[in-house]
Amino acid sequence: MSFVKTGPDRADFTLIHLSDFHLCRPETASPPAFANKRILSYLSWRIRRRRLHDPEILDALIRAIRAQAADHIVVTGDLTQLALPAECDAAQRCLEAIGSPQHVFMVPGNHDALVSTRWLERLSRWVEYMSSDEPERRGWMEWPAIRIRGPIALIGLSSAHPTRPFSAAGSIGADQLARCSEWLTETAQRSLFRIVLIHHPPVPGMVSAHKRLSDADAFARMVQRHGAELILHGHTHQRSRAYLPGPQAPIPVIGAPSASATSREPLHRAGFGLVRFTCTSAGWAATFRDHWYAQELQGFVPGDEAPICPSPPHLVSGMGKTYR
Repeated sequence: MSFVKTGPDRADFTLIHLSDFHLCRPETASPPAFANKRILSYLSWRIRRRRLHDPEILDALIRAIRAQAADHIVVTGDLTQLALPAECDAAQRCLEAIGSPQHVFMVPGNHDALVSTRWLERLSRWVEYMSSDEPERRGWMEWPAIRIRGPIALIGLSSAHPTRPFSAAGSIGADQLARCSEWLTETAQRSLFRIVLIHHPPVPGMVSAHKRLSDADAFARMVQRHGAELILHGHTHQRSRAYLPGPQAPIPVIGAPSASATSREPLHRAGFGLVRFTCTSAGWAATFRDHWYAQELQGFVPGDEAPICPSPPHLVSGMGKTYR
């Protein structure tokens, strides 16, 4: 395939990762809109989740992200709670506030595909933010999607599709995995830093069975064979780091909290991650820094900047490992 590379070669590059807006607009829908799985997510919102998400925190996070002036921004799904048209429109406005489609890349989450009726039509509102660089595919809603930005190859996979009631699971599918395998090989030959984006965590044990990625084993086999430098995901609503085996070294798997979370628990507070790539004599080096919401400051504070590097051998077990 012919890749499009945008922007000049640079000595450094910054990438921001955020996830899980969970915008909820139930008052905009009539009763028939809830005669499906949507009623369960609405009850979850009324009973518990409406106290866990605050759109004002999301607004503050968007302002903090814009202040970072990053080179590119990635969003790993669940922009909506009920997949209502009004929520999709609100999510579109948030994406526009974050940046243009040329600077923001996203993949959908399970809440964005909550019900089967016209679900792809609802996602099509965000097509410019989900599409590849390939000119012939620009404006198409097709996964996987790929973007090349400076030294970075961003490969977006969709694990979102309608599921049965009481399930928040996801899957990638054989076709996406096959295409992703090809792109991982091609981008490795170009010495690009390969980042895979997906909503569901691809590491077993990080979520309960009804929230899992059902073909996580197939995904793990793919990256163990073809490699990747970094995997970013959402869905868990917490800051986390885990590892998957790679062909030469373990591959870091980093999860983001909900961008609108009100939690006072450190790992569950609203936040975003910033990855910085720097050109060295040995190649591109990458560091990661968390930013989380501080209620007393009404803003976001940064954590320590640390290298993105393989885990010690005794941690390479395929199980999730939370970090602080």
